[in-house]
Amino acid sequence: MEIMASRPERPTNLAVVESCTLLNSIPVADRQQVANNSFMAYAERGEVIWLAGTAAECCVIAGTGFIKMTKLSSSGHEVTMELLGPGQVLGLMAVIEGRQFPLSAVSVTNCWYLKVPSRVILPIYQANSNLKDQVVRTIGPRVRRAHEMMSRFSTGSAEECIAAVLFILADSYGTHKGNKVRLDVPLTRQEISEMAGTTVETTIRVMSRWQKSGIVRTEHQMITILDAERLDRIMRDTP
Repeated sequence: MEIMASRPERPTNLAVVESCTLLNSIPVADRQQVANNSFMAYAERGEVIWLAGTAAECCVIAGTGFIKMTKLSSSGHEVTMELLGPGQVLGLMAVIEGRQFPLSAVSVTNCWYLKVPSRVILPIYQANSNLKDQVVRTIGPRVRRAHEMMSRFSTGSAEECIAAVLFILADSYGTHKGNKVRLDVPLTRQEISEMAGTTVETTIRVMSRWQKSGIVRTEHQMITILDAERLDRIMRDTP
């Protein structure tokens, strides 16, 4: 029987803006302006937020839940190119460059997201050199790393896909303590399964096995990667 995900609590516009590290470099007044002139929206799991080829009239800041960026392969299959969660920005480069969205945005879980109109974010971006530098430093490398890991999703096993999801999340939300990496975002087994494209039952079995083997630890929906080297070998399907 499929588990029905509950509707997450709606965050405030300002809370979503403040959670976005990309906007930390702009003045408080500008962040308030973004919050005041943006629009909160809700998407059910699997709902399309925008399609590739749509005019980029706004960018989006994820508030709760997770959103995937996808494209169609030459054979017509949907391929996940990037996975984004709370506090991360989608579609900003298309807005800055004044072009159409190159990828579709689809909700992976039930989620709230903030729609920031281009007329609001563009003047702030153009007037703020720190924000420009932050965009260059964060978005390009993030996309490249995500694309490398997402390649596992097209041919990988369930274990490889789940491992890739954990590494992608660690890249954005991980706190490193020695050899351990704590993911500072609560995750249910259902959310992990939806992101990895596996069943909840498979995710529960895999995570339980990894926990017994000392690869990960889960406490109150917070995951810590205890042995990143072993998890990396699983993701790469190497002994």
